[in-house]
Amino acid sequence: MLKIARRLSAARTDEDPDAGFSIVEVLVATVIFMLLSIGIAQATVTSIRLSGDQKHRVTALSLAAGEIDAVRAIRDPFKVTDDPQPAPVTIDGITYTITLVTEWVSGTGTDIPCGGAGTANLQVKRVNVSVTWTGELLPTNAVTSDTVLAPLGRINDPTQGTIIVAATQADGTGSAGVTPTITPVSGGATALTTAPPATDSDGCSYALRVTPGVYNVALSKTGYIDVTQNPNPSRTVTVVAGSTVSAPFGYDLAAKFTMTYAPGQPAGTKFATNAETSFVNTYGTFYVGGTGTSTSLYPWGIGYVPMAGHYVAPTASSTGCRSVDPSEWDADPTAGPALADGNHGAPAATGPGGTAAMTVPMGLLKVKSTKAGTLTATSATAPAAWNDPGCGTPMTYTFTGLLANTDTNIALPFGTWTLSVPSASLTLTPLNNVVSGRVSGSTVMLDPRPAA
Repeated sequence: MLKIARRLSAARTDEDPDAGFSIVEVLVATVIFMLLSIGIAQATVTSIRLSGDQKHRVTALSLAAGEIDAVRAIRDPFKVTDDPQPAPVTIDGITYTITLVTEWVSGTGTDIPCGGAGTANLQVKRVNVSVTWTGELLPTNAVTSDTVLAPLGRINDPTQGTIIVAATQADGTGSAGVTPTITPVSGGATALTTAPPATDSDGCSYALRVTPGVYNVALSKTGYIDVTQNPNPSRTVTVVAGSTVSAPFGYDLAAKFTMTYAPGQPAGTKFATNAETSFVNTYGTFYVGGTGTSTSLYPWGIGYVPMAGHYVAPTASSTGCRSVDPSEWDADPTAGPALADGNHGAPAATGPGGTAAMTVPMGLLKVKSTKAGTLTATSATAPAAWNDPGCGTPMTYTFTGLLANTDTNIALPFGTWTLSVPSASLTLTPLNNVVSGRVSGSTVMLDPRPAA
């Protein structure tokens, strides 16, 4: 540095002894000073934040230790459960979140999750407590603390087994307060001496010291329904000596849907006595009989698309039944007037215990029969020119109370139908087809497509 200063001084003396520093030298010096100042400031701020974070970490360690002590005080590991929605704790303006995660572990250290695939016998319960806080420096880890809870006595007999019943809500959390019933079926199974308790906050219930054999496990809780729309689901499990078997269920408070069938129908429109509705989403297709004013369904967040009739996806069957789904109908520019693509509308969704409205569009048909009696409608193959997507899975619906020589309006799923009344001739008139004339004798096509 001294050599550089002398050279600069010598250069100024040779040129002009009174010249001083040039503007370039001043700017360079200023930039260097600013860079040094920024680095020092940043280091100071980081040091202050690290000091504060260390203080918060000490507080978090104290909270974690307190939670571990509280868990140990419970003593019974079956009463220690996860805390999926921990309540925050605020200390000196900093909010701390304490998360508790538990897992049963076998004698060999294998995890046995509730509803999972573990088969070893329950031995101890591992408890993990983690604490995070607002303003925590990243990517520093949360404060964690672990402990193991051992039962007061033996959980199992090596000649017997364990059944874990797991009920899961639509959001993946446990379904608490569900009553499980376990009954013997075969293979040496015997009635349980002690009924399993209702599921805990993790959605789990445990049947201990169960005699090997085949058992039926059923669930019940008022207003609840499973993923197959069954309010009282059941399944069979096989208990093996010295092992654990799980009986998992998706089970949640049902979502309520109010139903409107065939909107715009003329007064007095008849519906089939054996009518059914398909409720479709990415999890599958579910069927409900009748045309009630409401229905209860498992509360999938993605909702359901309702369709009149028995929808079968082409991927689920070699033939399928696509006609009842309006969105399966392609545009037809040659129909005269031209027809646009069909559309089944957006899915309807609501949460557990919620209520939402569903509209189920249907084909409307005016029927006049030369004789009174019962009308039968059977799905049929349409002429190629009609451009019906097709239904290879037969459907038959029945309408009662038709009067002779009297117009009767009926509602049917979309598609092509052959209608009959014993010993009678029929006159058929579609009421909501954009294109008229989709009638050939006793066969008619009910088309959901709007005009293009």
